[in-house]
Amino acid sequence: MESELRALSRELDVPPARDVTAAVLQRLDERAVRRHVPVLRTGFLRRPRLGWRAALLAVAAVLAVLIATPQGRAVVIHVLRFAGIEVRQEPGPPRAPENSASLPGQQSMSLAQARRHVSFPIVVPAALGRPSDVVVSDRGRVVSLIYRRTPYGLVRMDEFNGRLNQVVFEKFVHAVRVTDVRVNGSRGLWFKGPQEIVYITRDGTPAAASARLTTGNTLIWSTRQVALRLEGNLSKTAAVAIADTAH
Repeated sequence: MESELRALSRELDVPPARDVTAAVLQRLDERAVRRHVPVLRTGFLRRPRLGWRAALLAVAAVLAVLIATPQGRAVVIHVLRFAGIEVRQEPGPPRAPENSASLPGQQSMSLAQARRHVSFPIVVPAALGRPSDVVVSDRGRVVSLIYRRTPYGLVRMDEFNGRLNQVVFEKFVHAVRVTDVRVNGSRGLWFKGPQEIVYITRDGTPAAASARLTTGNTLIWSTRQVALRLEGNLSKTAAVAIADTAH
């Protein structure tokens, strides 16, 4: 349903937004006075003992405000959470200086050492083979496999625990650049073109030093235990083919 609603939103002819907040609040106040129901000036009803019609009116009013304002539309249709990554259709945060963006506490180590440092299985795509570098960040929360010599140039694959309901990265995109794909029979998301990305710490705070512009295109997907994002100057076909070999 989410995919269908997002597809429908791209075909709707939405008129220019107008501020209807004052009109909605006035209507709520008028109805509250007639029914002797006290209303806070913020528009939320003070008492939960409402008839179903009054409750429906309140919900409809909130939705009207959301849909009628640019900020509201961003809340309704411009945020998507998938495989530990929150996708936002808005400008990203200020980026770290070029070539200096880093995740918290990142350490380079061997693949064998990395596997002992994390609580999830590290998968390696057979199509790319052994990585040039392995980086473990934030006390084992994220593992990054770096490939420097590939037919596509520099390729990076980030991995983290896919069983935890946490946001690990925020990506800032344009809707027209995101498409659904299938990876090993499961859903994935393909991002066309460089996008801004920032790492989200364990306490939900964006790590300013990690904010950067991605290289090329990005594919994100997940297995039963691991969430993954593959980044580089790859075509969609090549990225999916590589992801299909990650076990």
